Amino acid sequence: MSVAGRGRRVAVVVDAYSTGARLAPRFIAEGLDVVHVQSNPDESPFYLDRLRRQDFVENVVHDGDLEATAAAVARHDPSFVVVGSEPGVLLSDALSERLGLPSNGTELSRARRDKSEMAAAVRRAGLRAVQELKTGDVEEAIAWASERGDWPVVVKPLDSAGTDGVSLCETPDAIRTAFADVLGRPNALQGSNEQLLVQELLRGTQLFCDSISWDGVHHVSEVWRDTKIRIQGNLAYDFEELLAYRGPQQDLVVPYVKDVLDALGIKYGPAHTEVMLTADGPVLVESGARLHGSIRDDVVDRCTPSHVTVTVDAYLDPSTVAARASRPYELANASRCVMLISHQRGRVVSDAGMRAVEALPSYAGSISMAEPGDEITPTIDLFSCPGMVYLVDPDRDVLKRDYDRLRELERGDGLFEVEPLEPAASA
Repeated sequence: MSVAGRGRRVAVVVDAYSTGARLAPRFIAEGLDVVHVQSNPDESPFYLDRLRRQDFVENVVHDGDLEATAAAVARHDPSFVVVGSEPGVLLSDALSERLGLPSNGTELSRARRDKSEMAAAVRRAGLRAVQELKTGDVEEAIAWASERGDWPVVVKPLDSAGTDGVSLCETPDAIRTAFADVLGRPNALQGSNEQLLVQELLRGTQLFCDSISWDGVHHVSEVWRDTKIRIQGNLAYDFEELLAYRGPQQDLVVPYVKDVLDALGIKYGPAHTEVMLTADGPVLVESGARLHGSIRDDVVDRCTPSHVTVTVDAYLDPSTVAARASRPYELANASRCVMLISHQRGRVVSDAGMRAVEALPSYAGSISMAEPGDEITPTIDLFSCPGMVYLVDPDRDVLKRDYDRLRELERGDGLFEVEPLEPAASA
């Protein structure tokens, strides 16, 4: 018997990985059944091993045939389709459009995934976008960078996540190394890096906005200021700080972000948009038509309704978006999300050093932590970060003090007890 036959509303989540895993429990708590759609039949075990299969009445595996997938989903008479994570953006667009449900449609889908097409769409709307070259030819990349004469430049995949494959290149030889390391290899989203982007290095302060949209009305639910540091030529995350809705920087970035959402055709659902606030104004880094990845929504909810909360509310009651958009969000607490920086190498035996972190007055939780048996290395990017810690307190001075202490603990004995890795066996 179909789910619809039981008289319950049905939600469809495409690729419920990362923060998207938090959607189904929220919908279930409100009395809905949830169908999962897996956009890639050969999805990485990294995602599939973490899929909460118990949350779903069915897992529909998309094999490339949209009509077959739509038919399998339609049997459940769904009320809506929502994307769970970045790999599911294209299929979520196509499936919601095909089923006649609220949808961003497919006309601008590629601009919501391919960073080069994204920048082009933003330029067409008359907005400032990063200067860049898309190419698979390393010598063309070097010629472009040399002609501009503004070093360093950024080399990155067209379609990936976090800082995966991102290099800061000071010289032509550094560009050659970046191309050799990344071109033609799979990225973190299981895509193939057949071409790369070479971009100007945007100088300024990076902020990002989480938003929810319905019928073209946009509510920016969180504004965070992002601090990165340079480690061995790579850009690594340091910490993210939740800001008030209004402020000198926010007042420039929030209206720009809403214009970007329009330019990318994001009319429905969540988006996570990263912007560099330069001396000439805000410039888009990238926008994802999905939830903010790797967050503790329960922790953010202590400060303001989280991206997960406003997204769930929007799909259950679309009128909440316009109501929230009519006034700025308010903060009950300030917060920092601190990316751990490992100075250790080895196999984790225990996280004994975390007890001192958990004793910090503003400690509120952690996420994506290295566990016993995991291998950790010195951090150089997001993917070598051994975890993230949330600090929450009304007083930003308390957050700063606890952050400084956390970094001291890392540089001292470290947060993990590790044992040496066994040397690789010789051939």
